[in-house]
Amino acid sequence: MKGYFLIIWLLCTTTSAFGQHYRVDTLYKTGPLDNRINVVILGDGFMQEEMPKFAAEAKKFSDFFRSYEPFDRYRDYFNFFAIRTPSKDSGITNPGTAPDAYPDQPVEKKETFFGVSFGEQIHRLLTITKREVYSDLLASHLPAYDLVILLANTRYYGGAGGGVAIFSLEEQSNNIGVHEIGHTLADLADEYWQEPYGFYSREGPNITANGSTNTVKWKNWLNSPPIGVYQYGSEGEAARWYKPAQGTCLMEYINNGYCAVCREAVVERILGLVSPVDRVSPDTSAAIKLDKEVAFKLHMLKPSPNSLRIEWILNGKRISLNRDELIFKPHQVPDGSVLTATVFDSTALSRRNGAGNQRTKTIHWTLRSALRGVFEVVASADTVCAGDTITLTSYGCAGKLRWSTGQSARSISVAPSGAAIYKAECKTDDSPPLTFEIPVTVLPLPEAIAGNGGPYTVGQTVVLTASGGEAYRWSGPRNFTANTATASIPDAGIYSSGVYDVKVTGENGCSKTLQTEVKIEPVLSVDHEQRWLNISPNPARNLIRLETRLPGESRIVFYDQAGRVVLSKQFQSKTEVIIDVPEGIYIYRFTNGSREAQGKVAVQ
Repeated sequence: MKGYFLIIWLLCTTTSAFGQHYRVDTLYKTGPLDNRINVVILGDGFMQEEMPKFAAEAKKFSDFFRSYEPFDRYRDYFNFFAIRTPSKDSGITNPGTAPDAYPDQPVEKKETFFGVSFGEQIHRLLTITKREVYSDLLASHLPAYDLVILLANTRYYGGAGGGVAIFSLEEQSNNIGVHEIGHTLADLADEYWQEPYGFYSREGPNITANGSTNTVKWKNWLNSPPIGVYQYGSEGEAARWYKPAQGTCLMEYINNGYCAVCREAVVERILGLVSPVDRVSPDTSAAIKLDKEVAFKLHMLKPSPNSLRIEWILNGKRISLNRDELIFKPHQVPDGSVLTATVFDSTALSRRNGAGNQRTKTIHWTLRSALRGVFEVVASADTVCAGDTITLTSYGCAGKLRWSTGQSARSISVAPSGAAIYKAECKTDDSPPLTFEIPVTVLPLPEAIAGNGGPYTVGQTVVLTASGGEAYRWSGPRNFTANTATASIPDAGIYSSGVYDVKVTGENGCSKTLQTEVKIEPVLSVDHEQRWLNISPNPARNLIRLETRLPGESRIVFYDQAGRVVLSKQFQSKTEVIIDVPEGIYIYRFTNGSREAQGKVAVQ
């Protein structure tokens, strides 16, 4: 899309949707727009005579950003531009309606270019009210943008992340800016909790409902204090969600830097948008004739310090490491050879599993030479698990290629179910056919089974079981994970229903994935009269009194008619519970040790 947008941008640099072109300042341009993260800095509440102030603030923040970890390592991966859009008024609108509004801030309406305003419900939450103006400006001036930053001309604290990172010119503005960019660029969540706003409750790089240290998404960082698994709060919805840091991350307190988990998310986002190879020479679109000395060169975009690993492969065999350039002389390699270069960023800032496959850049050249080709076949692996795929690649065939599978491509993928020998034949007009055989060893999958003890009702403990392997990995609804043969889900609700997958790995390293469906029925009736708990009043309005003669700790859980938990309380002897739910009939489940009772409560 960047290449397409670049063409449109070139056509639009003198006109705009407003019939006016606004000045675009190039703050830093490190390379082409189609292989950089293009940052656009906008301003709101700056009058025409304040444009120098806006330009200075944009440059100041760009410099801060480029020096902030981990952006400092990848500063050359970013272009920075600033668009000057003067407002009629100086400053930002303050509706003054939010309960947390600043008492010393004047309530006022400002006529500004993008209509940025403090929030009506959450005061510090800055918002753009002229969304169409914002969208049209970017489309007409720099549509190849990747990250938009908007500076709000006010000294009062405020900011927001999302589609655009907005922040004010408050004295901590630089730190606010990189905090909001964490939201916008890397989808980071805040690591603080503020009731009653529920937008925190989502899965993200630094927030999860999975609190297991064995399977939490940032488990690779748990041996690096102060990274851990911390609850957002001790009760309510906050107690269900976990974060990797406790008071030591920028996403909680802006005087900190990004924690290791957040740095990883930022780095992975950068590496997902920008290739470490700017260009290659010679061009790969046609075969390269080696009738003279030829230099094969990678024009690299290197982080600082350089963490790129380069591997050169000729006909499936590694021939060199960590060089930007490789030179071949005439008659040095056989005709039909294939030269491959792979580039991978081995940065220690990321420990994400599978990163090598996700962000390895691969370049291929086909070589023609007067040296007679050597016909051979190379397999991507000598052994394979039954049903898995391996790649067979032929080299040195100057004629027609034919595989025993009936295919004729130079590279084929095969998925053998048992031990196999694959044959390739190369036919030329003036020579007998050449043949090459390659055996493939196939390892068996584990004889695994999986199941559960269901069906269940709401509140019961779901037990998942699997056998037949050496290692197990479960996944299921609501991001459930476990890595044991037997896994349990205590106090299960309707939301725990669904299909659970388990990957069973045998002693030879081969894996088989099985499924088991868990069915959980809502608690809609009570089969027996409870004997250990007194509840009053019933019907209730806003308060329920609970009393039991049983010793020790008791627990009561209330469910609505769909089986959803609406309230949970632990107590000893007696307690009072505030009921803040809609009118209706609610089911409760009372437990004390091995004793259990169920009943109904009417709420009026």
